[in-house]
Formats: sequence, C-alpha cells, structure tokens
Amino acid sequence: QKTDSFSPTEASNLKPLAVMYGRFISSNSGRGPKDQQELKAFIQSRPKDELSNLNVSDIESLFVSSRDKKPYKFKFDPKPAVPGQSAHIFAWEQDGLEGKRYVAGTLGSILEVDEEKFRQLVPNP
Repeated sequence: QKTDSFSPTEASNLKPLAVMYGRFISSNSGRGPKDQQELKAFIQSRPKDELSNLNVSDIESLFVSSRDKKPYKFKFDPKPAVPGQSAHIFAWEQDGLEGKRYVAGTLGSILEVDEEKFRQLVPNP
C-alpha cells in the first residue's frame, strides 16, 4: 500500500510555498525564515513574473489548503536542511482529506501521508 503520492492540485499551493522557502534560504545565506510573516514578506517582495511562473496570483491563498480550506501549519527552523541532508517538514495541512495530509519539505518535496507517517515526519505538530 502506497502512502506517499503527489497531487497536481495541491501543488498549486504547497509547491510554490516550498519553492519560495528554498529561495528564501538561498537569499539569506542558508538561514530559514523565522516565521510565517517573514516568509510572506519575502514572497511579496519577489518580482511579479517570478510569481506568475509559479502560477501564484494571490499570495494569501498560498497559505491555505485547497482541500480542507484551513491555513497550513508551519514549523520554522533557522537552520533547515541543505542538499545532501534529509529534508525537514516545514508546512502541512491541518486536516487534509480522507485521513491523509499533504506535507512540504524544506528541499521542495510534497508528499501525501497518512496519520502514522505524519506523526513520524512531524513528531510535535
């Protein structure tokens, strides 16, 4: 039974967030954003064409799951993973759909996981 899968629909929200998270780290000498406000301010500062290339028209909607309609939860780490290390989960759906949630990793991965896998990836949500 496969518990990790990718959905183009949810990628419309989580994938650009993961990309922007990575660009924040690249622009800040390897430091991750301290909170959601800092990440949002960074995204708002990006050129419009960069956002449109990621299919982002409304920055506020990036922070809300298109499935459970609730804001994503975040765990910010000042020293996130770098290539070659395992990714840390930095964003996830509060409820998800049908017992599964999408999670976003610091290296850009988007996974759909069941509750057991979620608890492994995010021990103290």
